[in-house]
Amino acid sequence: MTGWTTRPSGEPAMAWVWAATDRHPTWIWAVTAGGLGALALALLGLPPIDIHGPLHYLGIMGPLCGMTRAVRAITHGDVATAMRFNPAVWLLPLATGAVITRTLWGRLTGRWFEASIRWKHPMVAVPLMAAILILTIRQQAHVDLLGP
Repeated sequence: MTGWTTRPSGEPAMAWVWAATDRHPTWIWAVTAGGLGALALALLGLPPIDIHGPLHYLGIMGPLCGMTRAVRAITHGDVATAMRFNPAVWLLPLATGAVITRTLWGRLTGRWFEASIRWKHPMVAVPLMAAILILTIRQQAHVDLLGP
């Protein structure tokens, strides 16, 4: 097992291994479902139903506000508009590519990449919470764009 740590106990914030079997086969199905959803947004447009959370109607924007419109924009190749609606949209194609690469590599070689992240480890939890807070503040600053 490989990983990195800054704690004296040696408990790593993240560890990775090459496994002999795919212990996470649902990842490719999740990516496939997400891809089909993005394709539907590209071809059919935004959903006719309201998918906002309850806080949205009080003027409180969450970190995922604007993500549906951002995904639709990115499927049309309009990266600037996608980033304006939600700058976290770049994580979706990045994660999709990683899962597809992992699946292809695993099927071709029989070696499956696995990462284990300790979410409560300070080296993971603090930057993650900071990123979510910054994104939430950013989305709130764009309430005119994202609001009802």
